[in-house]
Amino acid sequence: MQNKQSAGGQKDVRHRLMRWLVVVALLFGLLVGGAAGRLVLRDKASKDYDAQRQELAWQVQQSRADLDISRARVAALEGQLMVEESTRKGLESSLKAAQEELGRSLSQLAFFDQLLPPGPQGSVSIRAFDIERLGPALQYRVLLMRNSPDDTVFNGLMQFTAKGSLLGKTVKIPLQPAQRPRSGELLPASATPMPQANDLGVSFEQFQRSGGLLSLPEGFMPDTVTLNILEGNTVRVSRTVNLPAAE
Repeated sequence: MQNKQSAGGQKDVRHRLMRWLVVVALLFGLLVGGAAGRLVLRDKASKDYDAQRQELAWQVQQSRADLDISRARVAALEGQLMVEESTRKGLESSLKAAQEELGRSLSQLAFFDQLLPPGPQGSVSIRAFDIERLGPALQYRVLLMRNSPDDTVFNGLMQFTAKGSLLGKTVKIPLQPAQRPRSGELLPASATPMPQANDLGVSFEQFQRSGGLLSLPEGFMPDTVTLNILEGNTVRVSRTVNLPAAE
């Protein structure tokens, strides 16, 4: 009986030990599984965090690049505005200077109009007068302008007078157009043929260009030439130019 009881007790102890071992194994498995799950979740969370951090870093980098581009555009616009402002100020300064010059010119024109009042055919001005030596003659070019309240034609006459030396004396003589060359005779290549010989008359409404040759007396050395524009017997405008010394 004692042996049976002793054997039954040992079986009970083994059963309880096995149960405890199973329980311990289950607990250990649960612990290991939980730790492994936590590791898996932690690894997934770490990867998600890294991906989000990289995405955020890329967005920050892109924002900085956009900001740099915007700053460059702002700087370019500021520079363009500075250039435009400088250009505008330069144009305003030029316009102001031109207006002042126009005012002075108008004042001078009014002064000369008082000295030489316009005739019934309006006022006439010499816009350009060039003259140069051409062999034994003088070549001239003239641009005349007329200011008239109506469309009437100005009819007048050009009168040339030269001042210079002749036979060691200072003299002042009128100049006449050079004669038209005879048939077969050629003018120098640089000479401008006159449309009408011995004709210094002018007839125009607003502008007229004239050019030709003036003859010089033999031995006469001109220093200055004066151009008068006559309306009848009245001098409407006059200009004098200096001639360079003969070579």
